[in-house]
Amino acid sequence: MKKVAFLFVAVFVTAALVIPSARTFVAAQDGSEAVWTQEYITSVPPIFLRDPLLEMFGQTANPIPYTYEEAVKLSGHSCGATAGAWTITRKALAALYPDDVPVRGQIVIHAPGAENEWHVGVFGEVMTYITGAAPHTGFSGAEFGQADQVFIRRNKMIYAEAPTGTPPPQMQWVFERLDTGKKVGVSFNVMAVQPLVTEDWTKLGVKLASGAGTPEEIEKYVKWWNDRALFVLDNADTMDGLFIVKELE
Repeated sequence: MKKVAFLFVAVFVTAALVIPSARTFVAAQDGSEAVWTQEYITSVPPIFLRDPLLEMFGQTANPIPYTYEEAVKLSGHSCGATAGAWTITRKALAALYPDDVPVRGQIVIHAPGAENEWHVGVFGEVMTYITGAAPHTGFSGAEFGQADQVFIRRNKMIYAEAPTGTPPPQMQWVFERLDTGKKVGVSFNVMAVQPLVTEDWTKLGVKLASGAGTPEEIEKYVKWWNDRALFVLDNADTMDGLFIVKELE
């Protein structure tokens, strides 16, 4: 398990260096919009949520779209983990709100590990962006939180105090809807994502991060990297066992 964890850590860390150097990410054009060379980043359907804070302040009267593109900007890259966190959240919200628009601030998320364990904190940041459920750094709710807890965002992303040692495929994220008490658990079998992470890919990533990769190696690595994210997004609703959603008591 330690070897597998090392492979994932090495691959995710090298991405931030390798992918920009291969010119596969954002490039400034007119200063108003990102220009992506991976088209799938902007093709993922948004997740719509209501936000009572925005509505109370008269800033919108409608649900707001939260996009995969913005989750990618937050994470610094698209990858299997970003796509996994996005999909876990999408599936949890669909289960909690089958007939309604989800409401930001109305959801508490229990993480399956400590914030610095594996990529738990990375997943959590994407989930916070979408749901508003924040750790201790979130909005306290100020005077508004005294009237309704939906305005409180702080301590609604709850991490374990210490690493749990749970293997990543067995990690279950628990989402709770505060107004009804309904809970669902969602797990993501990251080990099933294709193409697989291997020692050869890890070594190539390190080579590219050091600036020693050839154009052919860069092209090969970038395709492999983005194919993993695409695999998650394309197979999320059709592949048995890739994501598991359970209603909890």
